[in-house]
Amino acid sequence: MSNKWKSRKFWMAVVAALITIGNDGLGLNLPSESIMSIAGVAIAYIFGEAYVDSKK
Repeated sequence: MSNKWKSRKFWMAVVAALITIGNDGLGLNLPSESIMSIAGVAIAYIFGEAYVDSKK
């Protein structure tokens, strides 16, 4: 479990989720295109890191 807290993939997913939820919940009023761009970058990073990790 302690390795999960050190995982960059985990933290990227947490940050992307917080931005997405915070936009609606906190009324940040960020454009939906910006939110989708942030989520897309986070997803691409997570999949890229997962691919690299699977090759080790």
